[in-house]
Amino acid sequence: MEKFDLLEKMEAYQIDLLIYIINNGGSATKKELLTHLKIGDYLLSKLLENLMTHAKNSNNGFSIDVIKHTVRFQTKPEYSIHTLFNKLITHAPKYQILKKLLLCGTIDPIPLCEKIGISHSTYFRKINELNNLLKEFDLSIQNGYLLGSELQIRFFYISLLLITDLKQPLKIHDIDPRIYDTVNKIQTILGSPLSFLSKRKLIIYLSLLKRRNAQKGISDYSDQLPFFSNKTGYHNQKRFIRILKTSTLFRKIDKVLTSFLVYYSFKMLPNETILLILFLLGEEIIPTHSYCLKELDIIEKKSNLFILTLNNEFLDFMELAYPDTRLTKRHRSMLNYHLSSIAYRHLIFKGHINYYWESHLSSHEENHRFTIIYAFIDYMKKKYPTLFENESDTRFLILKYVYILNLYEEWIKAKVTVGVFIEGNLLFKKQFTKWWINYAELTTFAQAEPLVTDKPYDLVISNIDWPTLKKQGRHFFFITNYNENMDKIDLAELLYKIYSSHC
Repeated sequence: MEKFDLLEKMEAYQIDLLIYIINNGGSATKKELLTHLKIGDYLLSKLLENLMTHAKNSNNGFSIDVIKHTVRFQTKPEYSIHTLFNKLITHAPKYQILKKLLLCGTIDPIPLCEKIGISHSTYFRKINELNNLLKEFDLSIQNGYLLGSELQIRFFYISLLLITDLKQPLKIHDIDPRIYDTVNKIQTILGSPLSFLSKRKLIIYLSLLKRRNAQKGISDYSDQLPFFSNKTGYHNQKRFIRILKTSTLFRKIDKVLTSFLVYYSFKMLPNETILLILFLLGEEIIPTHSYCLKELDIIEKKSNLFILTLNNEFLDFMELAYPDTRLTKRHRSMLNYHLSSIAYRHLIFKGHINYYWESHLSSHEENHRFTIIYAFIDYMKKKYPTLFENESDTRFLILKYVYILNLYEEWIKAKVTVGVFIEGNLLFKKQFTKWWINYAELTTFAQAEPLVTDKPYDLVISNIDWPTLKKQGRHFFFITNYNENMDKIDLAELLYKIYSSHC
C-alpha cells in the first residue's frame, strides 16, 4: 500500500504536483505540470488555489507562488511536505473510517457519514476501496468490523499510525503513564537502550492492546498458531514457538505483560506474550547488543527455524557474487542481525505502507545492486516458492536486501592500513600519535594504529626518516611538523591514491 492510496483524487493530485516541483528543484512551468499530471488548465488552477489556501493555513510553513507561467514551492526548514501530506490524509474519508474502527472497534455508518460529510453510497464505495488495499495485509472490513488475524490487525494499525501524525489518532500526551512504565520494563528486560522509533512502536502496540481489550474485540486466536503469516517451514515454526515458551525472555516478558493487563482487569489470553515477542522480532525492536539475541539464536537452531536457511542462502549467494572477500567478525555479526530482522519481518507479517514516494533518481551502483538481488530472488523462488506468494511483500523484501547489499559492499572494501610512529618526548609522542591516527581515519577507508614493529602497512607516517620504517610500508609519509596544514592536504591525497589503487 502506498501512502497516496489513502488520499482522495484531488488531494493526491496536490501532493503529486508538489513532489514533481521538489524533484525539479523547487519550481516548474505550468506546461510541465499539465503534462506530468495529465490534466487540463481548469483543474490545475483549482489545485493551485487549494494549495495556496493550505499555505495560508500552514503558519507560513510553506508557500506557493505563481509568477507568469512558473510555479514555485518553498518551505521553512522545520516544515516538510509530509506535514501537509499527513493533514490531508487524516481528513480523508478512508482514513476516517479506519480511525473509527480503531477507536470504537466497529462502525455505525449513519453517524459516521454525517460526521465526515459523505453519502451512504460513497461510504460503501470507500469500504470497497479499503478492502482492496487491506488484501495486502490479509484483512477486510465486513459488517462494520475489521477482520483478520489479531497480530496482523495490530501490525496494520501500527504501520498506519507510524506514517501519519501520531499525536492525532492516539493523543500521545494523554497516553496512560503505565504504558510508558511497561515500555521501560521491556527495555530493561532486553538489556539495551531502545531507539526512539522502537519505543514509539511499543507505545502504539500497548495502546492498541489496551484499547482492543476494552472493546472486547479480541477473540480466541489460538487457532492462528504459530502466528507466522508465511508458512514456509511451518512445522519448525511451531517447534520454535514451543521452545520459545520455555525461554528466559518469554518468562520475563510474560510477567511484565500479565502485570500490565491485570492492572486493567483484562483477561490474559494464553498466547498474548508470544504475539508481543513476535512483534519485537518482526519490527526489529530488540537492539543489536541485547543479550536476548544469544538465547534466541539457540532457540532458532534447536527448532531449525527457516530464518537460518534464508540467511545462509543469502550469505552463500554473496560469496558467489563477491568471491575472495571476507567480513570482519563484527561486520559478520551485524550482517546476521540485519538478515534475521528482515527474515522475521517477511515471515511474520503481511503488507507494508510505503511512507515515501518512489525516487526518480537511481545511480549505476543502485541498478547493479538491484540486478544482484533480483538474481537472488529468482533463485530462491525456484527453490522455495511459498516464500514469495505476496507480490508486495516480495518487493519490500527486495528493497531491504538492496540496503543490506549496500552495507555488504561497504564492509568488503579494502582498507588502507596505516602505521604511525612519532618520535619525541613522551607527552608529545602520545598526543600526536593519537592525532595523526584520528586524522587518517577521518577517511572511512583508512585503518590506523601506532606502528607495530615488523608489521607491514600500506602506509607508514612518521616524523623521522629511518630506512627501517620505510621498509615497513608500501608507502612512506614524512611529516614536516606535528600538524602542518600542508601535511594534512598531502596526506589526504596520498591516502586516496593508495585507496584507489586497492579498488
